[in-house]
Amino acid sequence: MTAPVFEHPALTSAAERLASLRTAAGRIGAPDPVAALRHLDCSPSSISSSASAVEAGAALVTSASAEFRNGVEQGETGGSAETFGIWADTVDGQYAAAAHAAAATAELGARIASELDALATSASAEVCALADAAAVAVTAVLADDRSPEVVSTVSTTCAAVVRTVSAKIASLSGLLAELEPLTAPAVQLS
Repeated sequence: MTAPVFEHPALTSAAERLASLRTAAGRIGAPDPVAALRHLDCSPSSISSSASAVEAGAALVTSASAEFRNGVEQGETGGSAETFGIWADTVDGQYAAAAHAAAATAELGARIASELDALATSASAEVCALADAAAVAVTAVLADDRSPEVVSTVSTTCAAVVRTVSAKIASLSGLLAELEPLTAPAVQLS
């Protein structure tokens, strides 16, 4: 059986280290500890790349806004400067709001990537420690020992892996609240 591949390398490594526990769990009907890890899988590097692209876009919008403002100042010296100035101020405000929203999104994306990376890494370390502590019982189950003590240890360990993953997922609720504002357009263009 080949070890599952995850987006996050620490989770792939953990899945490899949980392979024996997974096999033992399957033999006694305990929860699959590797399947639980799927709920934490993420690609912080992809999120970071996206955040960098948004940050670069924010810089371009800021530059375009400055160029626009310069053009407005030159255009306001013409005939209907008052009407043009009102329209230009509206558009300029939209540029500024878009640039601000993009910069905030990029910052949030970078922070989310970092937090997801730390979360996946810490979860991997914790579940590997759980599996290591149950190694003797896992080996016994794989050797067809079905004594209550070893079956209980393997089952309890699998449940502890699931609880660990669940606790890590629950810790993401704060990030979800921060993502909510990103579901609506940052700027309404006129």
